[in-house]
Amino acid sequence: MGAIATSGDRIQEVIRLLEEDIVLGRLYPRERLVEDQLSQRFEISRHLVRQVLAELEQAGLVLRASGRGVVVAEYSIDEVNELYQMRDLLEGQAARLIPLPLTGAALAEIEALAQTYADAVDRMDMQGVIRANKAFHEKIFAQCGNRFLSGSIDQMAQRANLVRFSTSTNPTFLARSRDEHFQIIEALKQTDHEVLAALCVQHLQPSREYYIEMHRRRA
Repeated sequence: MGAIATSGDRIQEVIRLLEEDIVLGRLYPRERLVEDQLSQRFEISRHLVRQVLAELEQAGLVLRASGRGVVVAEYSIDEVNELYQMRDLLEGQAARLIPLPLTGAALAEIEALAQTYADAVDRMDMQGVIRANKAFHEKIFAQCGNRFLSGSIDQMAQRANLVRFSTSTNPTFLARSRDEHFQIIEALKQTDHEVLAALCVQHLQPSREYYIEMHRRRA
């Protein structure tokens, strides 16, 4: 049982690291993922590499291209707009379900995560930025009280990793994201769900807009 758990943990760790590579632009859209190279890099068997790639494929982050094997996926403009329409709906609704004003341990943890993110932005610690950002949003939407809704938000956020690379290392966008986190916290302390929902949806837009702009430039 321990060996199975250890293998499962290692698979999730490698998935997380590859997702971070995608967000940070270390892996580009349509770039090949070669089993032997991944096996050597992460010091895992090819069997585990195939499991990692299968989970990434299920999440929509990689695909199997004819004659090329597994490659990092790339979204069309229509796909990005559809993905972000779904994210707008899910996150807006979750925000409306959070009991306001939020207080206690949950609020304190969210505030601490926002500060951790801000500190990582100041240091330009990209790995720290990604991890604090993920934890911050997961903690907020966990407060909606609907596990299926918060789980769906997490799944859509994972798919958006293919979009977020366009802004993930840009200091201007990072500073804006940091400031918006604190605005969301202030809304959590108030009682207006529509203000909170609007801030959450607004927070999603820069990466979508910049990705579409980049895509059109390349066309």
